[in-house]
Amino acid sequence: MEDDENYEFKDIQFGFRRFRAPAKRIYANRHVFLLDVPPNPIACWLLSWTPQLVRSWLQRLLPEWFLPTTVILKERNPQKADGFENEIATYQHLRPLQGHCIPRMFGEVASYDHEQSRYQMSKRPIPGLLLEKVEGVSLHSLPAEELRNPRLLEDLKDMYKLLTDNGVVHRDPQLHNFLRVGEKIVAIDFELSRPLPSDITNEHELETLKDEIENRSSECLDSTSRPGCYASWDVLVG
Repeated sequence: MEDDENYEFKDIQFGFRRFRAPAKRIYANRHVFLLDVPPNPIACWLLSWTPQLVRSWLQRLLPEWFLPTTVILKERNPQKADGFENEIATYQHLRPLQGHCIPRMFGEVASYDHEQSRYQMSKRPIPGLLLEKVEGVSLHSLPAEELRNPRLLEDLKDMYKLLTDNGVVHRDPQLHNFLRVGEKIVAIDFELSRPLPSDITNEHELETLKDEIENRSSECLDSTSRPGCYASWDVLVG
């Protein structure tokens, strides 16, 4: 583990497994951590020789023993408890999309802050979620030229169509809530999500994202040295 003051230790109870792991807070004001999961020798041994069908069955039955080496821990914010429950319900509802256009949810956990619990009589755990760490780039971090790529809009449309087809509205259409992962878009952060009425689509959210992209692109107009800065979004998407 890196010698980093941002790391702390978490005691995690997940199903039949309890482990202590270093956790790095990802956002200063949010209860979201990058968690380094200690390896489990028995699980590694089982995965090394069991057939694929058996491995898949074991991973579904006992996910706590077959976690990746790095996951996202998202603890419940006491001031936003409803959002935590919304996120759980949304991930459960969108189970067919997990691992594709949304992260995989491994399950609910109880999280104990190791340092604080040493000095507290009450050691109540904090409810949390373990989520897949998606290797991608936030759309908010992409340069304006890449945001203006017509292919990006098509990929956003495809992602939103899947959400619509599965009856969910994201309700937080900001660029930092979407990741570019290879040739697809992955949506994250479902605290505000709700079921989508059958007669409504996610088109309004897509338009909100397009407006944010337009705003980012307009900043490019201040620089004459960057190629493509003067083409409008409507021109680019035809």
